[in-house]
Amino acid sequence: MAAEYFDSLKQYEKTCEGEESMVCLADLYETLGRFLKDLGLLSQAVVPLQRSLEIRETALDPDHPQVAQSLHQLASVYVQWKKFGNAEQLYKQALEISENAYGSDHPHIARELEALATLYQKQDKYEQAEHFRKKSFKIRQKAARRKGNLYGFSLLRRRALQLEELTLGKDTPDNARTLNELGVLYYLQNNLETAEQFLKRSLEMRERVLGPDHPDCAQSLNNLAALCNEKKQYDKAEELYERALDIRRRALAPDHPSLAYTVKHLAILYKKMGKLDKAVPLYELAVEIRQKSFGPKHPSVATALVNLAVLYSQMKKHSEALPLYERALKIYEDSLGRMHPRVGETLKNLAVLSYEEGDFEKAAELYKRAMEIKEAETSLLGGKAPSQHSSSGDTFSLKTTHSPNLFLHQGQR
Repeated sequence: MAAEYFDSLKQYEKTCEGEESMVCLADLYETLGRFLKDLGLLSQAVVPLQRSLEIRETALDPDHPQVAQSLHQLASVYVQWKKFGNAEQLYKQALEISENAYGSDHPHIARELEALATLYQKQDKYEQAEHFRKKSFKIRQKAARRKGNLYGFSLLRRRALQLEELTLGKDTPDNARTLNELGVLYYLQNNLETAEQFLKRSLEMRERVLGPDHPDCAQSLNNLAALCNEKKQYDKAEELYERALDIRRRALAPDHPSLAYTVKHLAILYKKMGKLDKAVPLYELAVEIRQKSFGPKHPSVATALVNLAVLYSQMKKHSEALPLYERALKIYEDSLGRMHPRVGETLKNLAVLSYEEGDFEKAAELYKRAMEIKEAETSLLGGKAPSQHSSSGDTFSLKTTHSPNLFLHQGQR
């Protein structure tokens, strides 16, 4: 039954157009993955869950909360499979996305912390487990004190804000935080005008109460920038991201996740605006931050290297892109295994690069290896891998895939 469901989803994927249908497809892949996990078919469960993650990264935003949901589900499979290193990486990525989306004391954060605590407990790393469990417990205590866990219900959060204003006075850090959360909730509901009102009020209050250089102001600036980006107000988004980056560079450690978040999003925006020269140093900084945070051989470092390589490819600087792709490939192979989907995507990128450099034999060899990974991935569920389709369902032709944007979804996490 699972094999037939998977085959039906692959057929459906070929007809999907637009964000709404792709998000629906990602939900269906996740449902299949969770079903297979519950049956104990762990290697089979990874394939649809990985596909769900890739679709959400592309159709939504690399830091959308639904991407965190995919990472969490995939990590839970690796825990059950006793592949603890893979699970730890995914849980930490889910935690970072959730913190940026909701703030550091939201119940979603408690869930990720509790998952990490359980993971460390299974590895007999009791000190680390206790650390994360205590942090999770504190967040849950705060949520309980807010009477009824009001997160996620925007009308109730409005009422909570009114009550806090009555008891605490209007200008407080807590009220500014609540305004920010309301703005994020409306943003996630695609009510951009209302979201903007709350986010602006949050920023103004934080600047009055905490001062314009406080890291909390950078959070509000980031959220406003994301909103402007959504509304295609790119110049305004650029200004807001630059202000946030300036604050975080002065206030935070060089490897702080919040700094990395701003660096990444401003770099993506520069590239979208065609300001590639301004994007390069930020992509280089993103590599440095991830190396400091995770070590030089972590998959997150490989993804940052792919980001930079895609940018150099777009600038036709192939000699700079090639060693970055090759280093990323080695990291992915060593940390995730030679048959992992991300290895396949990187091989396809290298194939395109080799083709553009005129090395057709090497391009064919790399592309063949990439397709072998794709076929092995599909055969896990008894399906038939289409020999001429990439993971996104688009026909892959070396003659028509010169644009590095084709593979950008593998280089934006």
